[in-house]
Amino acid sequence: MARRGDPVPRARDAWVWLGGIAVVGVLAGGVLAAATLLWENVDVRQLAPVLAEAPPAPPLPEAPPPAAHPPVTFPAVLYRSPASAGFFPDSTYHAQALAGWRALAEGLGATVREAATPGELAGLEPGETLILVETPCLETEAWRAVRTHLSRGGGVLANWAVGARDGACRWRGWQPLRELTGAEDVRESEEREALFLTLPGGSPLSAGLDPGTRIEVRGEPSLALRASGTRVFWSDWALNPAPDESGGGADVAASVHRTPAGGRAAWVGPRLDQAATPMDSLRLDRMAGNALLWAAGVPTAAVSPWPGGHRAALVVALEVESEPRNALPVASRLERAGVPGTFFAVTGLVRDDPQLARALTGAGEVGSQTVDHTPLAGHTAREQVVRLRRSMTEVSEWSGVPAAGLRPPEEALDGHTVRAWVRAGGTYLLALNDARSAAPEVHTTPDGDAVLIPRLMKDDYNVFVQDGAVRAARLGEAWLEGTAKLRALGGLAAVAGHTQIMGVPARLDAMMAVLDTLRAQGDWWLATGGEVSSWWLDRHRVTMRWVRPDGVQSDEGSAASSPGSGVQGWELEVAAPAGGDTIRGLWVEVFLPGGFEGLIPWVGGLPSDHATANHGVRVPVGELPPGTARRISLRAAPPDAGS
Repeated sequence: MARRGDPVPRARDAWVWLGGIAVVGVLAGGVLAAATLLWENVDVRQLAPVLAEAPPAPPLPEAPPPAAHPPVTFPAVLYRSPASAGFFPDSTYHAQALAGWRALAEGLGATVREAATPGELAGLEPGETLILVETPCLETEAWRAVRTHLSRGGGVLANWAVGARDGACRWRGWQPLRELTGAEDVRESEEREALFLTLPGGSPLSAGLDPGTRIEVRGEPSLALRASGTRVFWSDWALNPAPDESGGGADVAASVHRTPAGGRAAWVGPRLDQAATPMDSLRLDRMAGNALLWAAGVPTAAVSPWPGGHRAALVVALEVESEPRNALPVASRLERAGVPGTFFAVTGLVRDDPQLARALTGAGEVGSQTVDHTPLAGHTAREQVVRLRRSMTEVSEWSGVPAAGLRPPEEALDGHTVRAWVRAGGTYLLALNDARSAAPEVHTTPDGDAVLIPRLMKDDYNVFVQDGAVRAARLGEAWLEGTAKLRALGGLAAVAGHTQIMGVPARLDAMMAVLDTLRAQGDWWLATGGEVSSWWLDRHRVTMRWVRPDGVQSDEGSAASSPGSGVQGWELEVAAPAGGDTIRGLWVEVFLPGGFEGLIPWVGGLPSDHATANHGVRVPVGELPPGTARRISLRAAPPDAGS
């Protein structure tokens, strides 16, 4: 496993982010250069008390629901290459690897047959999907058949160093891989101590995975592409792009591509057996499955991360601890600007100040930072429950409202902390999440679900205490660097501060300037921690399935390559759970490998507003009362009256 260094991810230059995502240029050139340096952050594990007995590890989050796709069967051809089988030192590897890909394809509805010669590939039908994996050695005739298949509108799923060698396993070069993916360049990276890939949200490859999901794979030599468009990128542990060290800027780890002739090509850099842990294996299988569905022309759908179709979310969090009345001007400025704040109070310091309570509740939401700011991690389950129940009581008595959120002191938590907060009546925590993703996480406990809202960017302590910054402007620069990163990933940014640091007016001015910049970008959802956690739980519980419209009969089969294919004759049903509140602001993302041209979204039988998206469309669902469902259809023409 990889060494864990910085507890908080750092930002990098905007050019390494997703092709096609423009990041507002708000920083001077010197600041951009500085943003590439390692962040120096405290390791909270060093701050926890020394224990006689190791505490339980924090629980792993629940996996989000997978992407929804029509329950169709589609024909696939798995190429079993005798030359490639002999390329690997382990004579059993090729067959075992292909068996894994076959199982993945069949689990998604493919009927798989095998081909073992270039002549068999030459007979591919346009509706068949070619699975060309673990095939570094590819005959010239076979490669010619692949090109022909794509030119006829077929689909190809490939991985790793496909076609880099000829039928005799002699070096050919990267031309087949460049042509297949549309890449400008291919680079081979040396073996690294740790190897990660990160999936930005809003991509066909990331459907059914949270924005900024990080997958760790074993640190073997890897291939990286330099390409624009839809892709997954090689990253470091902190979700920063980690391009090839040769300086070519190649960082693409997986991509999908539609050829001018309508063919669909998907490429996955890592191999299926390369995942580092069972959770990484699940995520890698989902990404590879999305790639296969794309190549097969099968549409997929997922719930958009944020309400109202926003690209990213922002929480402004203030730790109300030493010098607690410094929170008053912060609350006042936020309230005047219409930006909700989330204030985590050390109740032992504020419970005798009713004016402060009124100001904070009027400007947003009050949460807990325990009674005395003593770390929770490492204490017994019973002791943590007692302490958090007392804190909850004091917040309720002081502010008049129970606390929904907990900011664990020193951001340290263990396996007892999440459950103890749920038992105390809380619903979410704001803390570090080991940079597993750029999105909130749902943690299931025997007492109920809780949401972990991650902090993935610097706060004022990092900037002024650890980095030694003097100028207030440096705080704004650090926050803009971090929010640019989270916006590119489609995730959640936490602008976090402390009362004893934010009491300097220039620092508060820097915060408000950052918020003005983000609001001007127009695609941020600004919310309290409680609003984010409630939304994320609702989103997590929404179910989707593709169904036939009433009275419509259509043969199951492969999705054709024409625009709108694969979705005609199907409706996407989006349902809310029976319990809970009405869900508002829900959008869904539908990814269409055949294109969106000429399609009209209808929701509940009426034409709907929509937004074109990356290889698909985003559609607002409307209100979903508990236990209800709405259907979305994408049609080439308005339905007949009464349909």
